[in-house]
Order: sequence, then structure tokens, then C-alpha cells
Amino acid sequence: SFLYLTLITLSLYLLQTLISKNLMLSHEHVTVKKQPDLPLRFRSDGTFKILQVADLHYGNGIVTRCRDVLSSEFDHCTDLNSVRFLRRMIEAEKPDFIAFTGDNIFGTSTADAAESLFGAFGPAMESRLPWAAVLGNHDQESTMTREELMSFISLMDYSISQTNPSTDDTSDPGKERIVSDIDGFGNYNLRVFGAPSSHLANSSILNLYFLDSGDRAVVEGVRTYGWIKESQLVWLRGVSQTFQV
Repeated sequence: SFLYLTLITLSLYLLQTLISKNLMLSHEHVTVKKQPDLPLRFRSDGTFKILQVADLHYGNGIVTRCRDVLSSEFDHCTDLNSVRFLRRMIEAEKPDFIAFTGDNIFGTSTADAAESLFGAFGPAMESRLPWAAVLGNHDQESTMTREELMSFISLMDYSISQTNPSTDDTSDPGKERIVSDIDGFGNYNLRVFGAPSSHLANSSILNLYFLDSGDRAVVEGVRTYGWIKESQLVWLRGVSQTFQV
């Protein structure tokens, strides 16, 4: 009846209103992470292009001035110049995959790490291309720990980054378990398969390894930079051996 349909419609409206209020973060609706086209694959011409982006040192956007530039350029050179340059590189090179290899944000110049991550990785997300990142020694110097940074990055649109590596769960075939007994955060590998419709379409023919090189360390009382630890090398050797023909 009309009354019944009216009651159903009103109930659904009220339910949607209540749910919407509970799904708000900073006045924005929660959205599901956008996924890239996977798996990573070689092109039909046998190529696979990677755009590597290192040391963006993104700070607070337009208010963070460039370093090591001419005095005549200082007043109008900011983080946004780096973003525009990255956007042009993506458009010009048309990569299959984008790799950010550390110091993506500059912690000491960053008021909000999450906001700065969106600024640094914005062009990659806009491109809808698969991308991944590891950390440098400056990323964690703001409002997030290294673990929090990698967890956040792994949840960003089109990111295929991982906080910790995973491996096949021998106790439950078909499932994977997270490797926790490893130093750092952001150790993982990504497989690249053969070109579609080729005889290698279902074969992993390139393996990309990402390792956390650490941030800071104190050795015999001397403050220095971190390094790749033995536990990471053990994991790396183990994974690489599984892919040996």
C-alpha cells in the first residue's frame, strides 16, 4: 500500500541519515580505497616502465619554500613546484608503475603528516596508476611513526604499498600470513607478470623488492643513519629463492 511504501522510504532515509553521521571524518564521507588495475604486467612490446621518485621532501605545500634555488626564485618556489614537475613527468613518461623511494615528506617542515602525504602522492593518485613507496630517514619526523606512515600509505588510493611482507600460510593453504619478525616497516615485494595474451601472462617474470633502510641510529655513542638489518636480508633471500627457476 501507499502508507507501507511511505513508511519504508522514511525508515531508509532515517537509517541513511544516521549512518552518514557516523561515517564522517573531518566533514568528509569515508570512501572505499580505489584500486589500480592489477596485476602489474609488462606491455605487449616487452617493456615495463617505472618512474622512480626520490626525496620529494614535501612539507606544508605552498608555505614551504624551496631550498638551494636562486634568490630570484625563492619567493615563488614551493612544494607545489615539485608537485607540478611530478605531474608533468607522469604525463610525459606514461609509466606503468611509480615508485617513491624515501623522504617523501620532510618531517621537520611538516605540520600534519597525513595531509603532506596526500600532497606528495597526489599526482600519482590522480594518474590512477599503481604506485608504491618506502620511507627515508626524514618521513617520521612529524606526527606519525614509521609504522603509522606505512599503514596510512598502504590505504591510499591506487597504492600497492605494504606495511609488512606476507608469505604463504603453510597451515592454511591459499591464505597468507603477515611476517612480523622483521626489522622496519615497508619491507615487501611486488611481482610483475608477462604481457597479456602471451605465454608468460600467468608467470611472474620480474620481482620488485622494497626495503626499509631505517631512519636514525646510535653506534658506540655516535649518532648516524640507519641501515638494512639482517632480518630483512633473511626475508629477502627466502623470497628470492622461491622465485628461482
